[in-house]
Amino acid sequence: MTFHKFAVGVVLAFAMVGVLIMSALVFSARDFQFGLQQIAPETGGLVSFAELRANGELIDQIEDATRGPRGEQRDLANQIATLDGQIQTGANSADESRAAIVGMVADIERNANITEISAAADTSAAALTRRVESLASRSSLAPADQQRLAQLQAQTRQLVEQEQSLDELNAQRADIAARQRLVGGQVQEADRRILALQAEVVPGATAYDRVRGEADALRRMSPFSISAYLAQGHPALLSTTLVLLMGALGALLYLFPAYLNRPLPVTMAEIVVRLIFGMCAALAFYVLANAAIAGFAIASTTPDAAGTSSSLNPFTVSLVGIVAGVLSEDIAKWIQERGRGFLTQGGVAAAAAANQPTVVEDPNASGGLVNNQAIS
Repeated sequence: MTFHKFAVGVVLAFAMVGVLIMSALVFSARDFQFGLQQIAPETGGLVSFAELRANGELIDQIEDATRGPRGEQRDLANQIATLDGQIQTGANSADESRAAIVGMVADIERNANITEISAAADTSAAALTRRVESLASRSSLAPADQQRLAQLQAQTRQLVEQEQSLDELNAQRADIAARQRLVGGQVQEADRRILALQAEVVPGATAYDRVRGEADALRRMSPFSISAYLAQGHPALLSTTLVLLMGALGALLYLFPAYLNRPLPVTMAEIVVRLIFGMCAALAFYVLANAAIAGFAIASTTPDAAGTSSSLNPFTVSLVGIVAGVLSEDIAKWIQERGRGFLTQGGVAAAAAANQPTVVEDPNASGGLVNNQAIS
């Protein structure tokens, strides 16, 4: 290996590493904008990282200050749920006891031929107790009914205790519910402030946590937070920069096989020209693809996002740039042919053909518009 070829290889290696690093930084920033556009279209793919961090710190402070009330709110909710279960169980037990007492009292009253029952519709413990005491004051009851009355008196006392216990549970629940409303008001006010802070940065509270997490990850992972800084730039500028870098990457993908396999050595001048030519071809093809080719799948199909720079898929943009960089000569020739066909419409072809000088092609020239041998 000659020193010249070694030097060219070193230059190609450094160029590839540099282009890859810059492409990764720009692509990550542009992909962040594209994801932001998808989950929060109102942002247009742009968010202020400084404001996101400042509001995030305020939100953290509010959440720390309301951590106690939030925990108390959960405890109060659990207490109310427990009391509701106890009240329901006690009410069911009291209803069963009440039904049994009402049935036995009705049997005894029917056996005693008591037809005037003014308070029969009232089944409270106090009313049932009065009815049982009224029956106990009668001396004409059968012995069996008198024994049942003794049992009824014990059951009515138990029913009174059950109703008193239910009243205490309901009073306790009312006190806890009042405290819950007070604490809930504090938590709701904190949540309102948090939602207002979130809406200042990312409209739509459901997307804020995700955007904040991805922004923090992008800032931590990128060297010197370069990607986070780039992500705050305009999507159109980032997309254009990404196309240029991918065009340079495509040119390097062309140069590496030429360096390894081509008999003629790759020169420094060819590296420079090929890189510039690849970027120019990528930018030209990118502009034409966005402006003239109907149905070219670059922009998102979302109606609200269509036509905006933030809706351009970075993967498709990168594909356009890489293909144009690798096939820069073919792309340039294709653009030249399409441009000539466009300009020769309407009778311009005859005048252009008459004034066009005769071009003799060099049979030894390699490539399309670039003569690699001349550069060498």
